[in-house]
Amino acid sequence: MSTIDKAGPTPEFRDRVHAAAREELTQWGIDRFSIVALADRNGLPVHDILQFWADEATLIIDVLLDGAGRQAVAPDTGSLREDLYALAAGMAAYVSSDQGHQIQGSHLIGEPFLDGIEIRRTLWRVRAQRLSVVFSRARERGELRAGVDAAVALEMLLAPINMRALFTGEAIDDPYCRQVADLVWQAIRA
Repeated sequence: MSTIDKAGPTPEFRDRVHAAAREELTQWGIDRFSIVALADRNGLPVHDILQFWADEATLIIDVLLDGAGRQAVAPDTGSLREDLYALAAGMAAYVSSDQGHQIQGSHLIGEPFLDGIEIRRTLWRVRAQRLSVVFSRARERGELRAGVDAAVALEMLLAPINMRALFTGEAIDDPYCRQVADLVWQAIRA
């Protein structure tokens, strides 16, 4: 059986490539990621990988939006305050997992002039767009003050959690997530 069918890679091949790519990202980060090295270390055919993923950026974005991006589901509790808490708790659970912590660490910027910057920006824009529905619903319910930028509100919510996960190693427990969510809620509520 071929690793590529008319619609793209077989599910088995895609899973193998994604697993290998996640491993490469945790070990080498975004800036040093290489399809050739991935293929070599994992016994995968470079040609087949490049048939579906044209370059490193395409593969990285596909892998990271498939994994963490799938987990970044927009909650719908009926309340902005509770949605913010759910987002914070979800991020805390992700960055507290071994793989989540390693993947988040791979996002750190080593060299700001490298191509990886655009990969990171694309990932953030897609995730922020997927989660912006939380703020649209809050606006419709009259819970959000005018002029709030959803992406900035998400940065305010998620940055403290990433700070603890990647820099200080302090606990990211439910009381902390509640405190961060409440601070953001106070800043953006109507």
